[in-house]
Amino acid sequence: MTKQHARTIPQDRTREHLEKKHAELAARVEALDSRLSLTPSEELELHQLKKQKLWAKDALQSCD
Repeated sequence: MTKQHARTIPQDRTREHLEKKHAELAARVEALDSRLSLTPSEELELHQLKKQKLWAKDALQSCD
């Protein structure tokens, strides 16, 4: 099977997945941001979540 014949994901399913992922990340970021203090591991998680959220937002914009 060539790359051209590889399984493709319909554009609307990709967009739905990205929107869901972005919403989940946003909720977790908001939960961590609302805390008065974070442990070092939570700070690291928050930093990584924010990066992932930006990636998802960029990917959503490229779907348009």
